[in-house]
Amino acid sequence: MAAALRRDRPLRALLLAFSKSVSGAGGAAFLAGGYLRDIAEGAPGGDVDLMVAGLSHRELGRILSSLPHARVGIRKVVSAGRHFPVYRVATAWRGGYIDVSAARGGGPARRWDPLALALDDASRRDFTFNSLLYALSTRGNRLVGELFDPFGGLRDLRRRTIRCVGDAEARLREDPLRALRALRTKCERKGFRIDAATYRAVRRLGPELLPGVPADRLVGELLRSLSANPEGTLEELRRSGILRALLPELSRRKGGAARAGSRYRSLRKVLRGPIPPEILLANLLADLPPVAAEAAARRLRFPGIRRVVKILSDLQSLLRPGRARFPLARTEAILVRQAALDPFLALCRAAAACDGRPAMNLKRFLAYCRKSPLLLEGTDLLECGFPAGPRMQEMLLAVREATLAGKVRTREEALKLASGI
Repeated sequence: MAAALRRDRPLRALLLAFSKSVSGAGGAAFLAGGYLRDIAEGAPGGDVDLMVAGLSHRELGRILSSLPHARVGIRKVVSAGRHFPVYRVATAWRGGYIDVSAARGGGPARRWDPLALALDDASRRDFTFNSLLYALSTRGNRLVGELFDPFGGLRDLRRRTIRCVGDAEARLREDPLRALRALRTKCERKGFRIDAATYRAVRRLGPELLPGVPADRLVGELLRSLSANPEGTLEELRRSGILRALLPELSRRKGGAARAGSRYRSLRKVLRGPIPPEILLANLLADLPPVAAEAAARRLRFPGIRRVVKILSDLQSLLRPGRARFPLARTEAILVRQAALDPFLALCRAAAACDGRPAMNLKRFLAYCRKSPLLLEGTDLLECGFPAGPRMQEMLLAVREATLAGKVRTREEALKLASGI
């Protein structure tokens, strides 16, 4: 741990100044959680969480304000969090925020025993490897520390085991989102398993308690898990019973989860990289009727919900092109408006394969469309005296359909066709 901090000079400078100020005010500063876990796993330290024992939230705010911001690279400090207040520190040298909080629990009697208070806070964390603590102190102008592992987090990391701190049901009742986080952590880490007692609590309490969690928190956790391993996430949700509680519309459809998982596998194979969030979420709902899909997306408060719903509508249109009055022109319009074309095309191919349909080569079709001249635009029709409105849109689609079909080749032919509509 000390070696990692020596390499991270900007962080070390901030921690040195912070630890001195906290100690001078009668408290104790600790690195906690994810940064320590990442270092223990041999990965670069990720999110930095600082916890202070022996000081109140207000006292902690005064300390952060008094630090030499320019010298340690602090850009701003904001107070955040409704249920568990934290300070979020933005720095000039690190992306995201450094979270700084006062230790939870303990009561007034433990205010003068910072280590006991810190250990009490660690006992309220979700998983054992997130309960690691690194006590910060200073010797002159040197930063020193001591690692505490009160609940066997290092052992669980070596065993690749996800285990709740203490009583699993108590931890999940404190924050039901931890049930989903356990599944996400397993999907993010290859070869990890969930401890038996923890998994029993996830299966028992997850379906019962998660529907009561604010939807924006739920979908944030869900998206992180889907981004790491989409088909694995879906299978874990199904096995644990959580899918049935959060997305009953999909669970009620025979083979719905299996079909969505198959499409996720296809997407990963084709794209070989990150799948855009709107495609990940749209794929979950691709087997539902449009009205049910939109209702589920709104209930779960999907981010970018309009894009997700539009992707689903476009997908259905391309899978059943014969239903459109101007199928070639409509297909071109759908493809042209896609913000992420390759992921959308991959979803179309995956959906066609699930339905047992031959997949149209949409990329080749779009290349053909780009070579085909646009014979008429709305301004052309206005100049010819046609009134603006729905009829003009129908004219333009009819002309474009005929152009793509090779039935109209000149502007004069296009105007003649438009006049007859």
